[in-house]
Amino acid sequence: MCRLVCLVPIQLIFFLILLLIYKILSPSPRVLEFAEKVPGPKRYSIIGTPAVFTSAKSYLYTLTGLYEKYGPVYRIWYGNKVIFVLNDPDDIEVLLSSTKHLEKPFTYRQLDSWLGKSSLLTSEADIWRVHRKLLTPSFHFKIVEKSVPMMFKNAKILCDKLESEIDQSGFDIQKYLERTALDIIGEIAMGIRINSQSSVNNDYLNSMKVLSKTLFERFESPWLESETAFKFSKTGRDFFNNLKTVKDEGRKVIHERRKLLQENHKVFDEEENDDGRRKLQPFLDFMLTQATFSDDDIENEVQTFMFAGHDTTKSGMSFCFYCLANHQEIQNKAVEEIREMLLSVEGEPTYNDFLGLKYLEMIIKESMRLYPPAPIISRKIDEDIKLPSGYVLPAGSNADISIYNTHRNAKYFKEPEKFIPERFEERDEERSPYAFIPFSAGPRNCMGQKFAMLEMRIIVAMLLLKYQFLLDENAKPVDVKVGMVLEPMDRIPIKIKRRKAVQ
Repeated sequence: MCRLVCLVPIQLIFFLILLLIYKILSPSPRVLEFAEKVPGPKRYSIIGTPAVFTSAKSYLYTLTGLYEKYGPVYRIWYGNKVIFVLNDPDDIEVLLSSTKHLEKPFTYRQLDSWLGKSSLLTSEADIWRVHRKLLTPSFHFKIVEKSVPMMFKNAKILCDKLESEIDQSGFDIQKYLERTALDIIGEIAMGIRINSQSSVNNDYLNSMKVLSKTLFERFESPWLESETAFKFSKTGRDFFNNLKTVKDEGRKVIHERRKLLQENHKVFDEEENDDGRRKLQPFLDFMLTQATFSDDDIENEVQTFMFAGHDTTKSGMSFCFYCLANHQEIQNKAVEEIREMLLSVEGEPTYNDFLGLKYLEMIIKESMRLYPPAPIISRKIDEDIKLPSGYVLPAGSNADISIYNTHRNAKYFKEPEKFIPERFEERDEERSPYAFIPFSAGPRNCMGQKFAMLEMRIIVAMLLLKYQFLLDENAKPVDVKVGMVLEPMDRIPIKIKRRKAVQ
């Protein structure tokens, strides 16, 4: 009896602790008030919106279904945190063009163990402003222009590697593209040759894939938001076991470049052009010579650029080849343009030669419209913001921008599900500039978008000259999933044939 009586206070204390935790985690009455004015699925205490936490595949399609049901603005709940999902370009413009709402929301904190808190992708606004201002010149068009020979060289290596896939059944083109993209970002932005195209197995790439997979699994599971819970889960153990490999490789890149700079006695920030301006240089070299960047800052930016610099372009190119394999007439037209360009070139093509491939540019843009590498981006709402749609997003809430659904808006893109590169032939004055944002938009857009577009132009052009891309006979329409970038659920069912030479 005494034992039972003693248990009652313990149970009561436990209940009160749970009640306190729930109260702390619950949304503020003000946020809840505004959230109730926005349509969306039913909220369940603690759990939030169950339909959202299903799988990487259904997550994207669930958001699309909610868009069709509730309209261009709706809200979902991640546990007790409200997320407003925006799909209309006018609403998106107000948010992304603002200089006030630059913070990334709570979901980005799950990247801290990998990319740190001071990278361009994850940092708070004050740190981001400093880093962005200093690093932007490292992606000046002059630097991008000088990158052409290295991109061209790696594209030729890729062409040779694909020889073994000629006339074979559908193969995984992503595994080739990701290695090429990693070698390019390593050599141009880091000044280090990774040579992943030459290695049979690459632990760094394999580990990055695991990190991406486990991070999205964590997002799908609100109970893993706690760092402690995540560390002790199987998902967390997989994450941290692979994190060491990725971190070690990043530190190796930094160490090798720092050693090389010291041996060559180069202090780039003291060199100036004839007009007195600082010479342009790869971003890692610049960071290593600037006191503004701590060792942690440098490591965080290297991790971010190594990941984002290869994974997004891999995604963009993979779906581009899928679209071309689906549309032979468009593929043939692109090849004609590339061949015409080469006829007018002596030696290797230059930066301006590749920029002149306007139809190829339209193809790449149209494939990114249908399959944006970053299908969803997010912002934290720092102060109340009124949208053109009439809704008010309250301070302290979070917003997701569904780029995937925005790009398929029939108001701005006729027959949005069809692959029509010609829709980018001329600037559509009636189309909102925020209707097509594959590299995000506004102050916190992608700094390397010109670099990425040039890289995709060169690689796609080189491969199209040598190979005809076809769909495997048993190919089914590709389903997509959301990871760190947009990915196919399975491999893209492509096969290649040697392209016939011009007679």
